[in-house]
Amino acid sequence: MLRLLLVVLTVVNVRACYWNAQCTYQLFGSKTPYDTVRGDIRDHPLPAHCQAVSIWTLNRHGNRNPGTSVTVGMKEVADLRDEIINSYLSGTSQLCAQDIEDFRKFNWNSTLETTQSYLTGVGYEELYDIAKRIREKYPHLLYGSADKFYLRPTNEQRTITSCAAFAHGFTDGKNLNLTIDEPRTRDDVIRPYENCDRYQQDVKAGPTLAYQLDSYFISPEYIAIQNAVQYRLGLSTKLNASSIFSMYEMCRFLRSWTKTLKSPWCAPFTEQDLITLEYYDDIRHYYRNGYGSWVNENLGRLPLKDLYDNFLDVVQGKGRKLNAYFTHDTMMEMVFCALGLYKEDPPIQALLMDPERVWRTSYIGAFSGNLMAVLNSCLESGTQHSYKVQLFINEKPTPICPLTGCTWEEFQEKFKPFTNANLDFCSMTYVHDVEDEHTSPSTNAAPPTKAFWNWY
Repeated sequence: MLRLLLVVLTVVNVRACYWNAQCTYQLFGSKTPYDTVRGDIRDHPLPAHCQAVSIWTLNRHGNRNPGTSVTVGMKEVADLRDEIINSYLSGTSQLCAQDIEDFRKFNWNSTLETTQSYLTGVGYEELYDIAKRIREKYPHLLYGSADKFYLRPTNEQRTITSCAAFAHGFTDGKNLNLTIDEPRTRDDVIRPYENCDRYQQDVKAGPTLAYQLDSYFISPEYIAIQNAVQYRLGLSTKLNASSIFSMYEMCRFLRSWTKTLKSPWCAPFTEQDLITLEYYDDIRHYYRNGYGSWVNENLGRLPLKDLYDNFLDVVQGKGRKLNAYFTHDTMMEMVFCALGLYKEDPPIQALLMDPERVWRTSYIGAFSGNLMAVLNSCLESGTQHSYKVQLFINEKPTPICPLTGCTWEEFQEKFKPFTNANLDFCSMTYVHDVEDEHTSPSTNAAPPTKAFWNWY
């Protein structure tokens, strides 16, 4: 009996370690690696008696370095490395020996301070591999003159290089020339929000987004993470809300650049911590890019107009075999809103985390996320000719059209309304006649002090 008791006590006192955890949490909001959430376009059958004749795809850039402000915060957290190690040596840390050993191996990469938001090698591979899978799925499209293939990025290093990676993957080993258009200073098709005053003032810099994020950072759940990480690390330096999130940024960026998808900077967090931290991006993107404002849905209509126009050209005997655009998660999520996808009822709220929510940035805003439309030419019976359209998000089927494809008439019914898309509403003098039902409480009111969170 005594021996059994000792065994039980020994098992109970075994410390859970990050370094050898078999199933670590994989979802990190907008910094989720593409391979974590993607499907495979090669696995989906063509509609019966059909052959693809044109592909239109809208792509988020691949994995990138952190931006300027995030890099500054990460550098400040990186400076805590020695204190984290010394805390373990003095016996105040709750981390495991191997996790501390991995901290010893960590060194700050100063090139991050001069290459903010640049595409990484991981990101290049993501876009190369997407194009490679398209090439393998539709090999009959890999011929023709350069004007049958069109690629265009926004005017950023990360999208320009993503475009080059896609072109590389699509043509690798093939004698094929692609037209890569120069990025535009103003691009009202794949980055219309940049020059939309209504968006910049009312949405991106508006009070609703700020209110929701402020509420998140003072929630009991976030404060609990702050206190728990302070205890686990045993630091004398007081960790504030900002430093906790910067540590999370270290975790999710650095892990995405390793083959094991692990980083010692994830060790201070439990899985439940990571679930709570993941929700931050859902809130931020819902109000900045999503259903939190009627403006976002209207901006998402512009790329869909381009999709419809391009497929109509093909049906009329013109058009291209490939149209590929390279943009940002902001644009991707606006397009999803225009399509009516991932809509929440009730809306996303900082203090109400629904475990069954469909607005999940890890799935809809991951690195290299994409919307792909495939126009198929079909022989229904004998010589009767028709078209069917398949739509995929991250190489997975969507509810917009069945895997067997929308008929051309169904596609027209769904997408022709986007042909009247314009930017008239971007003027600050434009009057929107339907009040946005998702507006949060006035920022003049203090954020709620009690959170009602549904846990996973």
